[in-house]
Amino acid sequence: MNSKVACMTTRRRATISSARLALLLAAFIGFSACQTYTTGLKQDVARANELAAIAALHAIALSQQTYSVSNGGKYGTLQQLVEGGFLDPSISNSEKKDYVFTMAVGQKAGSVGEEFYSCNADPKDKPGRHFYIDSTSREMHVNATQPATSSDPTYQP
Repeated sequence: MNSKVACMTTRRRATISSARLALLLAAFIGFSACQTYTTGLKQDVARANELAAIAALHAIALSQQTYSVSNGGKYGTLQQLVEGGFLDPSISNSEKKDYVFTMAVGQKAGSVGEEFYSCNADPKDKPGRHFYIDSTSREMHVNATQPATSSDPTYQP
């Protein structure tokens, strides 16, 4: 009888160990799935913020063209563009969706009387791509690691 009890006890222990292992495996799979889902959500939010920055740069470029025609070839600061009704006020504080916009306006280097503007959109406190536009081209430039310039590759959607 002792051998029957010992055999049943051994089977019970094996069943309990298998159940624990299955529970641990299920917990690990659940954790991995949650982590993958969360990572995907973060990437989606970052992509949405990037698209908002790109749309804002397109709006800025169009605003600058219109402002220039209305103001004798001069370009405006973000504040001037907003105050003149050329640009949506949501960009007037130089930020939109985790991106910071920096506008430079002035004389084009090496020319007399020719105006110039450039605008950078850089991620605020998070990793992300950097974008650049200016008055010399309709192209947008992108840099993965630092503020973009006109010498960086052209943005391809």
